[in-house]
Amino acid sequence: MLTPLDINKKEFHRTFRGYSCEEVDEFLEQVLRDFGQIYRENQELREKNLRLGGELERYARLEQTLKDALVMAQQTADEMRQNAQREAALIIQEAENKAREILNQARLQVEKAERYRSDLEAKTAAFKMRLRSFLQAQLEILATEEEAAPASYDGLTGEEEISEGV
Repeated sequence: MLTPLDINKKEFHRTFRGYSCEEVDEFLEQVLRDFGQIYRENQELREKNLRLGGELERYARLEQTLKDALVMAQQTADEMRQNAQREAALIIQEAENKAREILNQARLQVEKAERYRSDLEAKTAAFKMRLRSFLQAQLEILATEEEAAPASYDGLTGEEEISEGV
């Protein structure tokens, strides 16, 4: 690539019928100034382009890092949601099992109380029957004694029997 220094050092051979040296020199100086300015601007733009390219690359890496972080955060949130749902399902299952266990124990206690009540009713009925039988037997004994007592004493009181026997 041609540099301003190359233009400045360029020498032309003189010929007999050539251009005016002054005009060529003035034109070359003008070209040299303009080209030097364009060359500096080009160099500045190249440096700026390299710098901006580096920044663009850094921002691209940062963007990728942010995307990765967002994906990771989404995955973590999904995992946490799934874990919470599993834990909730487990808690519900445990609660249902506990409720079934409590209901079964309550049923067993009710059945036990029913058996106890039935047993008490049966024992009460048996006791009443034995008591009734006992009382009837006692009444029969009393009735038998009443029937037998008047015949052996013939209407005598206890004092009369004692005095007669003496």
